Amino acid sequence: MERKHEGHEAASYKTYIFTWTALVLLAAATIAVAELHMGAASIVVALLIASLKAALILYFFMHLRYEKWFFKLAFLLPILVFMFSIGFTFLDVLYR
Repeated sequence: MERKHEGHEAASYKTYIFTWTALVLLAAATIAVAELHMGAASIVVALLIASLKAALILYFFMHLRYEKWFFKLAFLLPILVFMFSIGFTFLDVLYR
């Protein structure tokens, strides 16, 4: 039996180096935001930076960019639901 396989070419080293550099810069941005003491906005900015770092890791290192749209949606939908629930929890705590 012969299996058909939808192959994809591996990403180049340039792509991985660019992604790694972006992750290092975003980590530095996270530290800078923590030092700025912007109040409640610092939590939002730090979570946005963390979400961007997670998206880079998922997209490039975990090869999510090669998957079909349904798998991407099935993978990202629970993350979005979790993100909204965390956001509403922060809103609840902020306005008590």
